Amino acid sequence: MGKDKEQIAFRVTPQIKREIDFIMDADGSRTRNEFLEHAVKFYIDHLLARSMTTLPVSVTSAINGRLGMLEDRLSALQFNNSVELDMLVQIIARAYDFNDAILRKLRSDSAKNVKITGGRVSLEDAVKESDEAEWQG
Repeated sequence: MGKDKEQIAFRVTPQIKREIDFIMDADGSRTRNEFLEHAVKFYIDHLLARSMTTLPVSVTSAINGRLGMLEDRLSALQFNNSVELDMLVQIIARAYDFNDAILRKLRSDSAKNVKITGGRVSLEDAVKESDEAEWQG
């Protein structure tokens, strides 16, 4: 036993002992003592969480880890989307000759469309609007 630990008496029913033996591998514990120490720490965090406005350290670190993974994934997706969008913009700019007035009008219309649709812009809707604009003259 480590010098920095104290021994306490702890008694359990045979059923609880069997359950500990059955589940302690899933916890990653090598001994019953280690499993019980993890369980007590978890329960203490649980009780503290009910009496405090902050989350337990174990929950906070798990959330931070997941959020970090999500942030990395979203950053990579955003970068890929930006590259694809830049390619499209370059293709369109080289294919058509736009003046500043037309670009300002397109930007204004696009900002309105994004606000109206909540960012859910679709090619089909743009084609419909373009057809309606041509039909109305």
